[in-house]
Amino acid sequence: MKTEKSYKDMTREERKELAQAKAQAAIDRIGDVWSSESWARWLDTLAKFHDYSLNNTMLIAMQMPEATRVASYRSWQRDFDRHVRKGERGIEVLVPMVVKSKPGDAEAPRDDEETPERRRLVGFKVGHVFDVSQTEGEPLPAIAERVSSDVDRYDEVMDAICAVSAYPVEVVDGLPPETNGLFSRMGYIAIRAGMPQGQTVKTALHELAHSVLHDDPEAEPDRAMREVQAESVAYAVSAALGLDTSGYSFGYVASWAVGKTDEEMRRCMQVVRGAAKGIIDRMGIVMES
Repeated sequence: MKTEKSYKDMTREERKELAQAKAQAAIDRIGDVWSSESWARWLDTLAKFHDYSLNNTMLIAMQMPEATRVASYRSWQRDFDRHVRKGERGIEVLVPMVVKSKPGDAEAPRDDEETPERRRLVGFKVGHVFDVSQTEGEPLPAIAERVSSDVDRYDEVMDAICAVSAYPVEVVDGLPPETNGLFSRMGYIAIRAGMPQGQTVKTALHELAHSVLHDDPEAEPDRAMREVQAESVAYAVSAALGLDTSGYSFGYVASWAVGKTDEEMRRCMQVVRGAAKGIIDRMGIVMES
């Protein structure tokens, strides 16, 4: 009876083939994202948030730069079963004042016109919204869950990422809120300090993928596709390392892939396969030496 070799008994070539097979299997699973129940729940929740104008977006950023999800006092109760905490101060926004058009108004339909009732903007008033951090109650469905697991050979993995990167990789404090890492063409990759091992490795691989794929501003795709590509590469390389990041990566990829066509995603996966293969091969050489 044939038994499978343990990893330590494999040759370098066998280990390389195993890593690539794991990465390919991970890439093939990315397509499951759009049919997942969690993705449908997240989309339903996202649809309930108002799409704010540029002016209101700027007002919100000026008053509460760390805000991520905002809604009115009543909307938090009605749509999300959450309540604004006592004493919280609302964020001022501009609310359109719209009235029905009356007969005789320049924009009002004639009596013989079979048209829907028209409304016209007459001005703005000040309204208030609150960020999710100012509320409590039922949790919002999370599309991306932090990778909390430990990583086998963590120090070796991080050393390998640093070794294959064309840019210095630094774990730092003081990154902007909601930012786990960033790649700067000014010459570095920064990763937020204090995260679990799994999240740190995943984030480092994500930014490494950006540095490999998006170093040329003239050749790069749009922001959404850049994020899809980078996270897909990070997911595939993580899988090759034995780290499952699907709880984070699936939701992250799906959130940026909204509106992308099947053809765009097929081309994206070709790019991802090539980048993931190159990173896995280079990291494998470093970790085996």
